Amino acid sequence: MGTAAGKRAVRYVAKVEDFDELVQQFRAGAEKRNLRLLEAEFPKKPDVIFRYGMTSADEVLDVAQQSFVPFVSLTVSRLDTAELIESWGEKDFFSEAPPEPPAELLGLWEERAGQIDGVFVVGVGGGATYIFLAVPAWKQELEGLRDGWSEDRDAQRADEYRAVLIRITHLAEQVERDPGYRAGTLQARASIGKNVLEPMLQSDDGAYIRDQVLKEASRLVRDNSQAAYSRLTGQMDELAAELRLTRAWMEARLVADRTAAARDFLLQRAGGYSPAVSVVNELRRLAEQ
Repeated sequence: MGTAAGKRAVRYVAKVEDFDELVQQFRAGAEKRNLRLLEAEFPKKPDVIFRYGMTSADEVLDVAQQSFVPFVSLTVSRLDTAELIESWGEKDFFSEAPPEPPAELLGLWEERAGQIDGVFVVGVGGGATYIFLAVPAWKQELEGLRDGWSEDRDAQRADEYRAVLIRITHLAEQVERDPGYRAGTLQARASIGKNVLEPMLQSDDGAYIRDQVLKEASRLVRDNSQAAYSRLTGQMDELAAELRLTRAWMEARLVADRTAAARDFLLQRAGGYSPAVSVVNELRRLAEQ
């Protein structure tokens, strides 16, 4: 049985691929056997698969006739370059436009555009679904080239993504180190961050990089500020005693002046991070005692 299958494979693979002729063979063979040809969709997976190069059109139609199928579905697809473009991938989140397939690969697809790239014959009889699949060798080769190029593209995009992440982290750390950014209030940091970042950007830094840098810088300054004040709030009495000894505190006459002195003192002790109003007021209150 395996030998017979092998002989069939050799016999049909050796034939020149003429899929227009193959379609005509199915149409003529179906008419000869009084089999109705209709286009239909079959949600069920096939029970039996016949493949081009191993089974002829006559053999498939003989099985359909002997299975008393009510009709046979014949579907012919033609190569469309839109298939390649659409399958090449969606727009990267850090790119301004969707990726385009390589010109060489696109040219190979355009050379075959409009040619039959698949013949599919389906029939249902005796409780089983039969399907005949015929895909030309050149289509399989094109798909192999596409997959190979896709793998290279994915590897390149992974490298580019890692480089983008490294750049985002680097820029975010630079923005976070800026004294004005650290000292700014929560409301003011957004605009301060944009002004600090702008001179650092390069011509190829898109909106994604800019937005992610500001987002990461905001996270860094928030986390670092919380860590700094978590440490300082555990020693408020000692800080209040030190604040009383500063010139700014001793020269302060108004509550607003003492509040400003307490805020500046905390800024210095926290590495330049802006303190919360509640922390400033608590330190001023303790220093006033």
